[in-house]
Amino acid sequence: MKYFYSLFLIVLFSGYASDSFCYGQQKSGVEMILTNIRKSDGLIQIGVFRSENGYPDKPAYNFSLGKDTIKNGTLRFFIPVDKPGLISLCILDDDNRNEKMDYVLGIMPKEGFGFSNNPKISLRGAPSFNVTSFNFYGGVREIGIRMIYMR
Repeated sequence: MKYFYSLFLIVLFSGYASDSFCYGQQKSGVEMILTNIRKSDGLIQIGVFRSENGYPDKPAYNFSLGKDTIKNGTLRFFIPVDKPGLISLCILDDDNRNEKMDYVLGIMPKEGFGFSNNPKISLRGAPSFNVTSFNFYGGVREIGIRMIYMR
């Protein structure tokens, strides 16, 4: 199933798909709206969690997305979801494309990040799975995430 998601997103975001493809053929998923993105270089890394297992660093499904369709700091994309249940999303604005969060002095994030439900962030670490998770019942659910930059 992970292969299907990766393949779908590669096709969807390679410039060959349109909104009608996304909505006409895919009937269940999350429409993501990321706001406050600072730069157009690098990649957006998306981690999708269905439980606390691996949260927040080892997602059940993960995707990389280019930022070539950003408009005014906002990026929209669609993630197909095959069944209802809890979902948590973790987003990294991976400026240097190394597929991990970089830190200043090992504690202050150098790159932007965000979580579903836009929880309050502290320097003590990522918010819990319970705080960032939401129920997905099927169909298309729109989720807005505001990116956070600590520096």
